[in-house]
Amino acid sequence: MKTQILGCCGRYIQGYGEIKNLKTYIDWMGENFLVIASKGRLRDLRDRIATALEGKHVTFFQFEKQITWEQIHHIEDLAKSTKASAILGVGGGKIADAAKVVAHDTGSHVVVVPTVSASDASTSATSLVYNEDGTIADVLCFPKSPDVVLADTEILINAPVRLFVAGMGDALSTYVGGVVCQDHYFDNHFGGVGTATALSVAKLSYDMLFRYGRQAKIAAEQKVLTDAFNIITEVNILMSGMGFENNGSASDHCFYFGTLALADREEYVYHGEGVAFSTCCQLIMQGASNEQLDQVYRFCRDVGLPITFEDMHLNNLTEEEYDIMAKAVLREPFIRHHPFPVTHEMVVGAYKTADAIGHIYHEGASLL
Repeated sequence: MKTQILGCCGRYIQGYGEIKNLKTYIDWMGENFLVIASKGRLRDLRDRIATALEGKHVTFFQFEKQITWEQIHHIEDLAKSTKASAILGVGGGKIADAAKVVAHDTGSHVVVVPTVSASDASTSATSLVYNEDGTIADVLCFPKSPDVVLADTEILINAPVRLFVAGMGDALSTYVGGVVCQDHYFDNHFGGVGTATALSVAKLSYDMLFRYGRQAKIAAEQKVLTDAFNIITEVNILMSGMGFENNGSASDHCFYFGTLALADREEYVYHGEGVAFSTCCQLIMQGASNEQLDQVYRFCRDVGLPITFEDMHLNNLTEEEYDIMAKAVLREPFIRHHPFPVTHEMVVGAYKTADAIGHIYHEGASLL
């Protein structure tokens, strides 16, 4: 029996207006805090954070658009000069990733306050560092997950609806990729195999999407807090994060990364949107039933996740472009997390079939 490993953030807090209680949750971390946030988030939240941390020494850093090593080193110098005992990342996935890198390199605690639920970056023990042109420079895995993740639904309910939906697309992949790894004893992202707990969380997130995702989007559009919105927020941030790291990944992201290899095509979709289509591709490639595909395609269509290349502004793809995408997919390490050898023909077939089925659903028909 292979070793099983389960990891998760130290404490997860989700509630309306909870940022005002920030000090309660992180007071034990010390006296000097460094807050990383974008210009917009500093404009909206700086005073609330300063009030919440009254009595502490708080330094604010305005994060620029891209998380590069140059910017990270600059933040690390600031963390050292202010003797920060904790790094607070307030924002989206890139800011969460930056906070995790800086905290690890400076030996500080890390706190993440997500302002969107577009991905599962907030709770993970992984960060991506980019080059100036937007390509990935490094993928970093840390020995521990964030100490505290505080999801204030008052902040999250005011985020763009499209980002909330993108988070559902990212979460959709969690169980689809994870169950393949668990069934065939492939390693998870911590270097062990998954636990029954991890797979249960991933399956719960999958089921909650279909049960509450449609009405949660309606609540997000109205900017009101409902039980459905609250549940899907937890799915997007906590369950998805625990699920992907603790179970592992298959080709659920690989097909999306394949589309990014098209240098002459402008990227239109957010990460979670592309992952939703990629998940459809994986299901087709591994022979999912019409019943499962119908459930996934109906859900994606209803909430506004892409189910065709046209939805992703990748119209009129050429055979040469399919070849470029397929070769990129086959270079992805997690493509080997299938119990069969994945071939070039299988990848192209999955791409084209996923797109064709998507058109069927856009036209109001179905597989059933």
